[in-house]
Amino acid sequence: MPNIKFYALAESVCQKLNLPPIPLPVRLGREKEIFKPQGVALDLLLDELEHYLSAHPEEIVLFKDSGSLLASIEGIRLGEEGFHDHAAHYFELGLALDPENLGLRSNYALALQSAGRKEEAMRQYRFLLQQPAISIQPLVLILAARLFLDSGDPVTAYQILKHGASFMPVNNEFWELFAEVRERAGLIPWIAPGQKKVATVTNHAPTPEPEEKEKVSSKKNFCPACGKPVKSSARYCGNCGHEL
Repeated sequence: MPNIKFYALAESVCQKLNLPPIPLPVRLGREKEIFKPQGVALDLLLDELEHYLSAHPEEIVLFKDSGSLLASIEGIRLGEEGFHDHAAHYFELGLALDPENLGLRSNYALALQSAGRKEEAMRQYRFLLQQPAISIQPLVLILAARLFLDSGDPVTAYQILKHGASFMPVNNEFWELFAEVRERAGLIPWIAPGQKKVATVTNHAPTPEPEEKEKVSSKKNFCPACGKPVKSSARYCGNCGHEL
């Protein structure tokens, strides 16, 4: 490989990023563009790695950890700057090195969705949906469900949110979206794990006095299913999702 030279990142950089100290391939003449006094151009360094591995696919395993981590770092940076297509490219490179990395795949799906590549994003979300629920971040579940719902598929959106309902912390956005998805999918009201179904009772009693009305109104500030406080204007409990 006369036209390739291998460069190791500084030890301080490897320690900071928790990178294995594995030298990375760079074509001769490109090192000045990549290694500058102000820092390393990770995008160009990853382009060199991608070019090298296209000719030496048998060496992918050698760069699995370092390459996928650098690809993730660069993809996140580009995504934060609004370059979602470029971010998706580097997440895809990271997945080529480490296809079982669910964090990378989640970021890849988000980048595709942000870039308007909805069909590709939904394919990645469907893959993630097959994984253990605890491995998927709540934000990813919400964004994925919103994408399917807006694409006219409330049933898949419901399956995605149900996937994380058992471990979801108190999150009003999640439960409000879950309630909307259930309605649009034509499903019966969802009962949270351990929650007893509350029967609807028709009250034929005479109209209470104003003082009694005030008492009833104050009771509506608590969820009848789990007992947690709720806003008077809320349609669903932010803690358990019960319809108020």
